[in-house]
Amino acid sequence: MRINKYLLSALMISIAAICCNCSRPENQAKGKTEIVFWTGWTGQEMDALQKIIDRFNASQPSIHCRLVTVAGVYQKVRIAFAGGDTPDLMSCIWAEELASYAIRDVLEPLDSYIAQSGRNLAKEYMPGLWRMFHFDGKVYALAMTTNGTVFFYNKDIFQEVGWGAGRVPKTLDEFEEINDRCVKYSKDGNLERYGTLPYNVIFWGYVFGGSWYDEAARKVTMNRPENVRALEWMQKISHKYDVRKLRRFEKSFGGWITSANCPFYVGKAAIYHSGEYMTHHLKKYAPQINYGWFAYPSPPGGRANCCLVGGSVFAIPAASKHKAEAWELLNYLTQPEQIKEFCLALHNLPPLIEVAKDPAFASDPVYRDLAEIMSGENVFGPPPLPIWARCMTELNRAEEYAVYGDGSPQQLLDDVQTRMQKELDRLWEQKRGK
Repeated sequence: MRINKYLLSALMISIAAICCNCSRPENQAKGKTEIVFWTGWTGQEMDALQKIIDRFNASQPSIHCRLVTVAGVYQKVRIAFAGGDTPDLMSCIWAEELASYAIRDVLEPLDSYIAQSGRNLAKEYMPGLWRMFHFDGKVYALAMTTNGTVFFYNKDIFQEVGWGAGRVPKTLDEFEEINDRCVKYSKDGNLERYGTLPYNVIFWGYVFGGSWYDEAARKVTMNRPENVRALEWMQKISHKYDVRKLRRFEKSFGGWITSANCPFYVGKAAIYHSGEYMTHHLKKYAPQINYGWFAYPSPPGGRANCCLVGGSVFAIPAASKHKAEAWELLNYLTQPEQIKEFCLALHNLPPLIEVAKDPAFASDPVYRDLAEIMSGENVFGPPPLPIWARCMTELNRAEEYAVYGDGSPQQLLDDVQTRMQKELDRLWEQKRGK
């Protein structure tokens, strides 16, 4: 395969710029060990993080941290791992990638550092997040922020359709009923408003009581009966509302929650899934909306108050030359004081249970309710599956075949099961052969 020499040259220059910037004498604090921290944040988030880093630097007699953003170019993380030329700390690793890096021995286990710190992080962190940091029995990452998700709903629309402004659906049957009531057509048959459309089979599989990986057996569980039932339900709802027509209608307004054209803001979607940060954007873009929220409803035998977590995680590369100093910084960043400050700046939910109860967050009812949900056991991060990123792609494709076509949910998930188990077996075999 021929490589475009200009693209290759630009890539090498970009990499060299980062490496050179890391070692410039004028950037190093005299008499201190400099550690380099790569982050994926920019803008306001970067400013908030830099403020905390500056405070850390001022408190340290022998360590100086330099913060570098690699936003938008996360491929540099993979290149750095491949070449062994890494920073000392990273927060530009997605949670779904953690196991794939850990199995390749490019991350430093944190267990000994945690033990020496005297902290009981298993009690400090929300359970679902704490599980997410593990692979093969070891801790490889921590986090400063998290997000939970609920359904926001328009109380005035609920009142208009005879459901009641303060009544929320608690079961899937009730959810389907209010969803039906919220659909509105014009006299000529055009769609004017809808409720919502469930998507993300990974999440709904958990809601239905399923899972995607058996870590003890090292077996993927893509076609568990609960997962199949979840996809069957999603297919039923999507076909009922003609998913293509609904998606076209949705996109005609455009905009996510950071735009005034968001379908929920303009009254075209009566129900909208989002996180705690939604309250901040509602105040800015749609203060007129009389809104409420509710946890995801579950079927009989399913899981109540279910949530997914993910996002960026903080890890120490195995190639770091200053691991002890990197841990000193990571331990500092994940203390309650720093987490509170950073999450307030980002309008995110704190991942530490006690910090999430702080009045600075709990004074907002959405944050309060989500903190309670997220502190429960039915919260799931990416499983400790080294091929999870590939599994996500395969599951998303299976979902598309089911909801946009007539593919059999059972057959689709059976096929994913077969392909992904073969790939996982090959990976473990390579690991054993090292």
